Amino acid sequence: MEESYQKQQFEARLERIRTREPEPHVAANTGSQTKLPSGATGRSLPFACILAFVTGLLVLLAANVISFQTQGETSFFLKILGSVGPFAIAGGLLFVIMIGLGMRDKPHVIGLAAGLIATYLGEAYLAWLLPDLWMALYSPEHLDYMLIQAGLRTPPIVSY
Repeated sequence: MEESYQKQQFEARLERIRTREPEPHVAANTGSQTKLPSGATGRSLPFACILAFVTGLLVLLAANVISFQTQGETSFFLKILGSVGPFAIAGGLLFVIMIGLGMRDKPHVIGLAAGLIATYLGEAYLAWLLPDLWMALYSPEHLDYMLIQAGLRTPPIVSY
């Protein structure tokens, strides 16, 4: 008897699929729904992804500043931080953030990765827009080097 009921349910579902009728539990949602313009999907970027994106931006920027400021230090720990580079520091910070704050799900990981890439590609442009802040974070010479390397400033011509 149970087999025949399951078979009837299966056949009914196949018939709905053939006629393209919605499933009963999906059709029961008759709440007020707003009409979207044609082509719009109604999906928005989750807040978790935006928060993780900003976190990724700040993590790589902080790692770059830490790596730059600790070069040439005399303390053993600061020597290690200055020599490993910004990507190892960012990796350590991200490990702590992802494990400690639970940012291991898909929106968080995508946001963190996008934030790291955006900082890596856009730091020179931010330095070009906010030179006083970057001179305070780094040094005027490093700012010039960063802008010349990105092609935002021409190198000075030295003639002898």
